[in-house]
This record gives sequence, structure tokens and C-alpha cells, in this order.
Amino acid sequence: MNAAQPPSFDEWVTYCFTYGHGDFSGTSPDGEEAVAAREARFFGMNAALLTQYLTRLFEAPAFIADRYTDDQIAEATWFIFGCGSGYIGDMRSGAVPQELQARCMRSITTLYTDLFDRVCGRRGTDPDSELHHTVNLDMAVYMIWDMDHLEGAVMFPEKGPHLVEPGIEVLQNVLTRCRTSACLVSALHGIGHIYCTHNYNGNKEIARRLRAMVDDFVSRRELPEWLAEYAAHAREGYVQ
Repeated sequence: MNAAQPPSFDEWVTYCFTYGHGDFSGTSPDGEEAVAAREARFFGMNAALLTQYLTRLFEAPAFIADRYTDDQIAEATWFIFGCGSGYIGDMRSGAVPQELQARCMRSITTLYTDLFDRVCGRRGTDPDSELHHTVNLDMAVYMIWDMDHLEGAVMFPEKGPHLVEPGIEVLQNVLTRCRTSACLVSALHGIGHIYCTHNYNGNKEIARRLRAMVDDFVSRRELPEWLAEYAAHAREGYVQ
């Protein structure tokens, strides 16, 4: 195949959920030549095409739950959102139209509601337990806003003001629409970091909105004790 030909969407999805994490971490069982060939195709993709692929995946992600194991989904989450791929940073680059960036950011809501909320909490059978330190998938989802470029879109408005409202919408939607504690604590984790930055060195109005969001969440949801305690810390910006 011509190395200059961009991968199809299906090829890209397969790479992300099968090879990406192993190639980046050096744990792939394949030889260096095979890894290098894959990296030549799936790293440094055209940023606009990559953003289209991210958006397509995030807007309709339910098929992933049936196609891949929980550990594969966990590793792909680290890869897609983290420094392994740098994909979210590419999405936020000036090479991508702002309206496409905003759509991609908003589509993360559906990734949570249609995929993560289905597979976390041991595939929904244990939605309330504190699993984000012990189960690989729940841990990966918990860390999404702390991996690479995602929380920075809301944390530093001067670098992309068009992404602030879409990012806040995602956090709000997760707290409103998700059931599993892994998804809820993931959003609270992001809120805690973003609130801390804005409350002390940023936009006080954003800080106020985030705290009000947490207060509303706590007032209308019956939460496990550990998650209520985490929310109390998040509203003050005291998360790790």
C-alpha cells in the first residue's frame, strides 16, 4: 500500500484499539520494522482528517464495547487522549477549522454516555464502587481530563476560546446523564483541576460556574459516600 495514502477510518480505529498503546509504550510483540511501518501511517496524520475520525468515533462509539475487551478500551483511551498519540493536541491545532474542533469536543459527551458509561463499573454491574484506582478501564476514564490536552482547552481560554463552552458542556452532560461512578468521578476530576486554575489565576466566572455545577450535581443525585466526598474536594479544587 502506498505509504502516502491516509488510513481509512476503520484502519485507524483498529490501530487505536489494537496497536497504538503497545507501539508507543514499546510493549508491542511485533518487530521494530512492523512498528515503524504502523507509526508512519498513524502518526502525523493530516490534522483535519484526524479530527474528523475522532469526531466520528466519539459521536457513535457503541460498537467499540462489543468489538474490544475492557483492557483494549483502557489502553486505547490512554493512547487517544494522552501523549502517546498527541491526537487531542492535533485536534486543537490551527490546522483544524474551529467549528470542527468544537464539534469534536462536544462529541466527547457521547463517548461517555454511549461507551464509557456502558463498560465502566464492570460493564455496568457495579456502578457505585470506587474502582478508578483498581480497574484498568475505570482508571483510564478517570484520567481523561488529566492526560494531555483536553482539560487545557477549558483551563486556558486564551489558547482556544471557542473550546471553552463545548468543554464545559461535556462536563455538565457527564454529571447529568451518566450513571457509573467512573464517569462521574472522571468529570469531577476534570472540574477540580480546571476550577483550581481559574479560581486562583484565571477566570472567576468559569470557577463560579464549575462550583455551581458540582453543587447542583450533589443536590440532585444520591451518591455513594466516597463519591460525595470526592465532589466536595473537587468543588474546592483539591484533586490529584
